[in-house]
Amino acid sequence: MPQPEPRPRVVCVAPAWNEENRIGPVVAAVPPDVVDEIVVVDDGSTDATGERARSAGATVLRGAHGGVGAAIRMGIDYAIEQRYDVVVIVSGAGKTPPAQIPRLLAPLLAGAEFAQGSRYTDGGERLRMTLSRKIGTRGYTFLFSLLARRRVTDASSGFRAIRLSLFDDKRINIWQSWLDTYELEPYLLFQALRLRHKVVEVPVTIEYPNIARGQSYTKMRAWADWYRIFRPVLYLALGLKR
Repeated sequence: MPQPEPRPRVVCVAPAWNEENRIGPVVAAVPPDVVDEIVVVDDGSTDATGERARSAGATVLRGAHGGVGAAIRMGIDYAIEQRYDVVVIVSGAGKTPPAQIPRLLAPLLAGAEFAQGSRYTDGGERLRMTLSRKIGTRGYTFLFSLLARRRVTDASSGFRAIRLSLFDDKRINIWQSWLDTYELEPYLLFQALRLRHKVVEVPVTIEYPNIARGQSYTKMRAWADWYRIFRPVLYLALGLKR
């Protein structure tokens, strides 16, 4: 009788900056039956983010406030060094409820290389999302699909699972300093699509903070950071960057 393939080793990476009140519940919500290790990349926080994450059971890596891209890259470097098979990226602010991680892992177990969480595909949800954010994410996704020449429903979601073998393709180079802030996530999706890796979208719930409870809605700055999200798409489509 053929033996079933062993379950891939999975690490969950959560970049976090000044999230002392939210990082503990994020770590606690990661399902231990499918995730082997939780890594919180503390991106130079000035509060107790690192201590709260460690107390909740996470491995904590300390960054120098280089930006979310630099933090994700640090987590991916750790995953490669530790010989994991799959990395799952979640929000340290709790926008991507970790209980949904098995949804992202399912297509990878079936042969996909990249599972992109989507709040807009059938079965996806977005909770407490403002009208301006809905318009912005829809417009961005339209332009992303146009320039990538591949239709996606949610290009700005950072909730994703990736087989680390994807980085064997040296055309995908996340180790570039211009990807340190918000550029890395769209760069990675765009390159995976353009280079014809097996990318699938998975319905997920994106849950925005409850402003009524005094939680900050987002750390993104409206114009500067939306430009950072868009520029890798433009650069790659025009052949200005690789």
